[in-house]
Amino acid sequence: MIKKLWMIIFAAVAVIFAVGYGVSEYWPDQNQDKQVHKPVRKVSYHITALGDSLTEGVGDQKNSGYAGLAVHALRNEKNVQKVTLANFGHKGDTSTDLLKVLKRPDVQMKIRQSNLIFMTIGGNDLVQVLKANFMDLKTSDFTVRQRIFSSHLNQIFTEIRRLNPSARIYYFGLYNPFEDYLGNANRDFVPILDHWNANNEKIAKRYNRVSFIPTADIFKGKGDSLLYEDHFHPNKKGYTLMAGRLLKLIKQDRPGQT
Repeated sequence: MIKKLWMIIFAAVAVIFAVGYGVSEYWPDQNQDKQVHKPVRKVSYHITALGDSLTEGVGDQKNSGYAGLAVHALRNEKNVQKVTLANFGHKGDTSTDLLKVLKRPDVQMKIRQSNLIFMTIGGNDLVQVLKANFMDLKTSDFTVRQRIFSSHLNQIFTEIRRLNPSARIYYFGLYNPFEDYLGNANRDFVPILDHWNANNEKIAKRYNRVSFIPTADIFKGKGDSLLYEDHFHPNKKGYTLMAGRLLKLIKQDRPGQT
């Protein structure tokens, strides 16, 4: 009798476990299916733009050139909370002028507050050589000026890093706007331009968190479609291509977030 009772109890327990397992299979814990949605971390960009007429946006005043186009694109990104821009680009500025700009308290304050810095400089340094020696242009004329510019560029990066050790710096290389005017002289000028760009890129690599952005290939053979009516500054299409390269690097780097 006792043995039979134990068999009944064992069978009942087995049924309870079986039913319980079946219930859990058909109605699992609802928490198991809940996906944890982490909140998207918003990024803020505080930008200081430095340099010459390309940073100012001459040739595309409506959109403020590559800097304005880049800022507009960043503001439209879903994960971007805020974008600020302080643009100190000025038409005609050389590396000597930029060193003076970097001494201004308002510029220094903005650099300290930035996590991105855009920069174009060097084109007017190169043009000065062309203007001063156009009738008797020699490679040595560019060599002397390049030494001076290299020293200035090192000083510029050093000063920016002193003011802000961590901001990502994007420095654009030079392009040749004179292709259609120099004629056979292009054979001599293009190697000089390439040497300047290679040297500037080498200098940029000495500093932490500095990216050199080539532009010569963007405009080569496309002056009619990518340059403004002055045939020197980019038009909207030209600036858009510059901004595209800049934005690609920014997205890869994803610098300081606030």
